[in-house]
Amino acid sequence: MPRKVHIAAVQPLAAGSTTSHDSMVQSGLALLKTAAESGADIVCLPEYFNVMGLADEAWRQPPPIDDNPVWREVVDLASRFGVYVILPVLERRASALYNTALIADRSGCLVGRYDKTHLTANERAKYGITPGDTYPVFELDFGNVGIMTCYDGHFPEVSRILALQGAEIIFFPSLQRHLTASLLEAQLRTRAVDNCVYLVRSSYGYADDEAWVPGMMVGKSCIVDFEGTILADAGPRSGVCAQVIDLDRPRTKERSFGGEIGDAAAFMRQDRRPQTYRRLMDS
Repeated sequence: MPRKVHIAAVQPLAAGSTTSHDSMVQSGLALLKTAAESGADIVCLPEYFNVMGLADEAWRQPPPIDDNPVWREVVDLASRFGVYVILPVLERRASALYNTALIADRSGCLVGRYDKTHLTANERAKYGITPGDTYPVFELDFGNVGIMTCYDGHFPEVSRILALQGAEIIFFPSLQRHLTASLLEAQLRTRAVDNCVYLVRSSYGYADDEAWVPGMMVGKSCIVDFEGTILADAGPRSGVCAQVIDLDRPRTKERSFGGEIGDAAAFMRQDRRPQTYRRLMDS
């Protein structure tokens, strides 16, 4: 029986000279509501959604998640519409800061978090953010999902580990200000094909009446299937990117030139040679 899943990525207005933090948050929550009302099973918001556009002091001292109005509004929407929501936040736990993606379930309960493992130099030096060191895969009621955040996407080991642990969809909340749309597309399609997974990116965009010029974020919230096909793409504009996918769709390919026809994910696992990968462990 097909496992149909309605996926959505929210692309709010990018905070900046013309858009305040509050306006960014309200645009994102409105788009989240739109996606939930349309029947989405899971919606992903972009990286640092609770602090984008705020002053540095707010980044160093974010309120506890339970006291954060953004989290409260997200869990309210999750429970009202029965939708999973991935909310990426800057979170303080005990004495450490983490770039974290929280998962709220269909009843609005926190059921998991992923701490970004590969931090940029700015995250480490300017804000003192602590990296995560695990790659959890979350078993939801429709299938298994993993998360990688922004700079994680530059390290193919992250998506490979998630896929080997059973992730069928990898969510990819991001900023990635300095990549072009074509480079992002190459990265996304490669990670999806190499690991035989669906990949869902969420980022920030711009209003229709705001001119996009080089140097601005490219948006590119999109949904990519395991064959590298871009099923939906928000482009540079604020909006919702959505697609219904079938997680039981056969992932059929030719094993090698003239080889047998079969399951691409199985071939990937069978043909790997981890005993030759020792160099990956060297500093």
